[in-house]
Amino acid sequence: MKIVERNLIDTDRWDALVSASGSSDVFSLSFYLDIVAENWCIFVDDDYTRGIALPYVTRLGIKLCYTPTFVRYLEWYGDSMDDFRFMSEMKHHFPSGRLYTKHKIRTRKLKRRIYQVLSASEEKEFSPQTAKMLEKFERSELNLEWDTNEDEIIRLLRTDSPVKANALDRKTMKVLQELVEQLKQKGFLKTLNVTVGTTFLGGVFLIEFNGKLLQLRSAFTRSAKEMGAMYGVLEKAIQTAREKEMLFDFGGSNAESIKRVHHYLGGEDQKYYVINWDNTPSWYKFLMKLRNIFKRNASF
Repeated sequence: MKIVERNLIDTDRWDALVSASGSSDVFSLSFYLDIVAENWCIFVDDDYTRGIALPYVTRLGIKLCYTPTFVRYLEWYGDSMDDFRFMSEMKHHFPSGRLYTKHKIRTRKLKRRIYQVLSASEEKEFSPQTAKMLEKFERSELNLEWDTNEDEIIRLLRTDSPVKANALDRKTMKVLQELVEQLKQKGFLKTLNVTVGTTFLGGVFLIEFNGKLLQLRSAFTRSAKEMGAMYGVLEKAIQTAREKEMLFDFGGSNAESIKRVHHYLGGEDQKYYVINWDNTPSWYKFLMKLRNIFKRNASF
């Protein structure tokens, strides 16, 4: 097993390994990482039969392993990993890291996080809150439209104040726009939008890949939310996944209000893990501390 930098990766073989791995997500495909990560490499064997993608940034000459925005976690593909060797190689190659992984690696600095999925084979009874919001949506004049107006969702995420929970900075918005364009070109993107007449009121980006329908990002106006639009859109997406015998993946969220909606719609919590390490030199830690102090003061 060895680290292979991006310019030396055989992307055809790497993507074949990712795609062939049962329930793998889109996050580790080469085109996806090229968009969302500043840099990335892989820890892989000579035959590309097992390995993991490792995004990283370089700051002041120090390589820092990280998990980019729009990547929930990185997956290990192929035969089981040697946890000790993997962590030893990571700490040798990256002095510091914060790696989200689907696999429980035996290390002391491991924290658990959750995301929500809905089994495609199970039709669950909605909560009373969900039933109420879906009834409100059905009584409204809102309509659902597939595969239209992805630009309108981007615009709403950029400009509409009612979607502050979804707020993204300019750099992240640029990444999302490029990601949406590439997902659409490759046939992975699905959009489900809400309209009233010719007026756009919100929508969701979905990724269809490897037997799964994954929610990437959504945005709705306040008025649409009040009429149950988020519930109506997600319920329709869940139905579509079930009809195709696919797993629906809510994508998870750290926002409590959004997590509640996912649970109301039948989402089940699934585990993933966070590994942290920091062996950066003292001068680097000191400079980063000064930088953080300056950023805090500048925000006032």
